[in-house]
Amino acid sequence: MADRRAGYLPALDGVRGLLMLLFMAYHLGASQLQGAWIGINLFFILSAFLIVRLLVIEHDRHGDIDVLGFYRRRARRLLPALLLVLAAVSVWWGLLGEGEVRRRLGGDVLATLGYVINWRLIAQSDEYFGDRAGASPLRHAWSLAIEEQFYLLVPLLVIALLMLLGRRRLVAVAVLAAATVLATLWTASVAGDPGTGFARLYYGTDTRAQSLLLGAALGLWSAPRAGRRPIRSLPGGLLLAMGAVGLIVTLVGLVVISPEAPWMYQRGGILLLGLAAAALVLACADDRGSPLTRALGWGPLAHTGRLAYGLYLWHWPVALILLDLLGSDGPVNIVLGTAVSYLLAHLSYTYVERPVIARGVRGLLPTRRPALVGALPVAAVTAVGLVLVGTAPASPAEQPVAPARDLVAGQPEHRPGQPSRIAVRGDSVPYYLARDFSASAAEGVQIDNLAATGCDLLPEPAVVTEDLLLRDEDACARLRETWPTTFEERGDQVLLLFGSPLLILPHRIDGETIGLDDPAYRRAITDRLDTLREQAYAAGAEQVQLVNLPCRRSIPQGLPAEMRDALEENAEFRAEYQDPVQVNAILEDWADRYDDVALLDLDGALCADGPREQVGGQTVYGDDLHFSEEITPTVWRWLLGQVSQEYAARER
Repeated sequence: MADRRAGYLPALDGVRGLLMLLFMAYHLGASQLQGAWIGINLFFILSAFLIVRLLVIEHDRHGDIDVLGFYRRRARRLLPALLLVLAAVSVWWGLLGEGEVRRRLGGDVLATLGYVINWRLIAQSDEYFGDRAGASPLRHAWSLAIEEQFYLLVPLLVIALLMLLGRRRLVAVAVLAAATVLATLWTASVAGDPGTGFARLYYGTDTRAQSLLLGAALGLWSAPRAGRRPIRSLPGGLLLAMGAVGLIVTLVGLVVISPEAPWMYQRGGILLLGLAAAALVLACADDRGSPLTRALGWGPLAHTGRLAYGLYLWHWPVALILLDLLGSDGPVNIVLGTAVSYLLAHLSYTYVERPVIARGVRGLLPTRRPALVGALPVAAVTAVGLVLVGTAPASPAEQPVAPARDLVAGQPEHRPGQPSRIAVRGDSVPYYLARDFSASAAEGVQIDNLAATGCDLLPEPAVVTEDLLLRDEDACARLRETWPTTFEERGDQVLLLFGSPLLILPHRIDGETIGLDDPAYRRAITDRLDTLREQAYAAGAEQVQLVNLPCRRSIPQGLPAEMRDALEENAEFRAEYQDPVQVNAILEDWADRYDDVALLDLDGALCADGPREQVGGQTVYGDDLHFSEEITPTVWRWLLGQVSQEYAARER
């Protein structure tokens, strides 16, 4: 909340409320807001601005900062609402969640309570902008973890700066500004490493520090001191112009900046957008009033900003539940999800958060409010405790692993060291296979994951409808350029290349929309395969192996609504998706051209008798697109046997 002692500034709540509404709309299905993720950086800047401003005011008034008091106030502000959400998530997903989500839930809850879930997501190579099927209902808590890590250190940082630099406030601001630049350079160096995964960039505390440091510098400079308000030293017209430019740049960025734009990380884009956000925050903190502050300080918008913490906590689980219940994104999800999130945030703020802020836990004890409300923290802690006991991961030695079975009778076994290092290329299907590969599946095998979600075999856009093209994300485009270098550096021996279901759709090539019935389209596929083969051997590959597309029962519910509708309404697309005869014929014909390319017939292994829901009691697909967690070891058992057999035969 804004600093009421220094004068309440409703425009600061208003800008937070506006960004929160747009951010919720994106998660609830407004895909046009592809850049909504930059709003997180504004939240970081605003939080650091307000917190440091408060700490400096406290230091100026009392000559010291009560660090323990600060931690206590933060706990009162953050924990009650968080416990409620954790309780709701634990009950819903503990009872109704699918196996993979439920298995991870205990660890996710623990990591959220410990405010380290951002590093847990990095360890899992979680794709924030990937498929939402199987996404953690606590994925969004990564930003709360970073803020809490900042809160842990910021009072000590402010004390150190004020002790060392005393009255030289501008020098202290310069120190924080220099730290912001250094953090930006560090992010660029991390992003420039070919081995850095996107999760490391997106969720990393260090790669987000620049926004927090920028907000801290702004808060330190703007804090009132000895009756002077530094913001008032700037002309009102200048602040209004700065704020207007900052607002426009931020709103445009919400639409035009793609989720994985490399310039944001490699060329200081986060800092540049952060400067625009900082200008907006500074203008909103001007208590002299302006058309901008009056507009953003509008009552309903400011009230939404006061509920922003609860809205942020609730909206993501609500979005996942609605997607599961309604089966798609759309206007209904946006309206219904916003309304439900707003109601839950309002109830939490009114009956839990404000009473705890005012009186601590005693604020929840029954007085005039119903006894049930006073029991909320007990119920929340009990529910969280139950899910931790019931779903927390076992120790590595005790962790249950789904048994690997044979897909077909008499399938070959993997031969140790034949090969020892395999690189996987393709879209989300091989990405998740490689991510969930267990070293116990085969002795001495290292799998390098060079796949990416949504990464089509062809670089040209797939055509869902004439108005909807599926283009490469920036991370995919970057991977197309860097994977040979990574392959060579890691000493991979075999390139295991997967065909993509996106090949079923027509593609826009040289300005024309062409599909499987066009020889030019088939040539485009084989030309791309030729390029990948040449890149692999130039990078030191000993063999290229190609996995064809298996059959599937039905169109996945987790696909974007437009894509799913296109597949369901077009009988030709639907038939090819369920039984990819044409695509597999193209892949097989290409593999037959080369003695140094082997085709692995996954379709034949899984679909000899048509689509199967289970193999040996194991569910084949968790979402009709990606292999389930339980069958992943079985698929790897078959793949590694085939890879090993073809690798051994390459020299004959």
